[in-house]
Parts: sequence; structure tokens; C-alpha cells
Amino acid sequence: MKLFIDSATNYLYLAVVNDDNTEAYAFTRMGKNDHSETLTNFLDDFLKSHNIKIEDITEIYVGRGPGSYTGLRIAGTVGKVFAFIKNLPFYSFSSLDLIASKYLESDGKYKVLIKAKKNYSYLKTYTVKGTIKVDQEDTFLSDEELSKYDDYQPIVVDDNTFTNGEKMALNILKYKMYKEENKYDYVPNYLRSELSWLEN
Repeated sequence: MKLFIDSATNYLYLAVVNDDNTEAYAFTRMGKNDHSETLTNFLDDFLKSHNIKIEDITEIYVGRGPGSYTGLRIAGTVGKVFAFIKNLPFYSFSSLDLIASKYLESDGKYKVLIKAKKNYSYLKTYTVKGTIKVDQEDTFLSDEELSKYDDYQPIVVDDNTFTNGEKMALNILKYKMYKEENKYDYVPNYLRSELSWLEN
């Protein structure tokens, strides 16, 4: 089974997908900046609740961001530990793609936003017209600059984002919105140059 982990936002997202990508289970929890303390416990409970053993996991998929520095680090670390111990294939996906994935089944223009610090946001935009075209790759910009994307339908992170979370993992696979990573030197998409400037 394929294991998905994303903790780029205040929400912890976990999912497992069967080997032929036809069935999935998902778990979401609103966090309080505590993913680093709670992720492994929730992951263990999630797998046990579906009678899934560690030995059943055959591939690892982690959200590479952009988003919370601590969240990206813990998801990446847990994913890599799984991949190291079991010698499993290791993949990453954009956390913005995960949030958008349910919406990309319908034609339209979409923008995904994750709030960052000090009136800044992470953004990705798409145009869907039969096929999915990425207009703006993962980026970091001020809220003032968002007006350039007013013609895109906004997708924001809230309590409804992860409803029917099973479809999110399935669509990441369906639309091939992932890439294989070298588990030995994987680094999340921190967009560190921007974050370093904000933290100074």
C-alpha cells in the first residue's frame, strides 16, 4: 500500500492507497503547531484502525511543501525513516497540489493559497480545460501581489479542504502529481530564501 503524509499546514493529512489505486483511506486532524509531537502517534493509530501493518506499506509519498518549516521537516523525516528501514520507493508531491487535487476534476481557473507570515502567502495556479495546466508554479508572494490572480477561483485551507480526503491521494496518483526522490538527500520545498528574509 502507498502511504501519504502531509503536514505543511495546520492540518495533518494521512492516507493509504491500495496497490492498484482504486481504494483509499484518509485521516485529517486540525493541529495546534504540534505536528512534530503528534504525527507518529496519529500515524500509528491510523494504520491500526484500518488493520494495516508496517509490512503492508510498499511506497512512501510526502508533501514537500511549501508551508510550515517544522511541518515539512517532520513529514519528510518520518517518510524517510519509513523508506530507509524498509528500503521503499520514496516520492514527494506539492502540498499545494494536494489541496487543489479535488477541484482539478472540473474545468476552470484555480489558485491555491497557504497563508505564510507577515502578510505573505504561498501560491500555485492552474487552468483546467480537459487537461491540467499549471500557470504559476509554487511561489511565495505578498498579499498585495495576489491581485494579479483575481481571475482565478480561490482554494483556501479550512475545515472543508480535506473533506473526502481519500480522493486527494487518489488524484495525486491519477494526475501523476508526484516525483521520485532520493531518500538520502531529500530536502522539502521550504522556499528558504523568502522565509529567511521574513525571519530577519
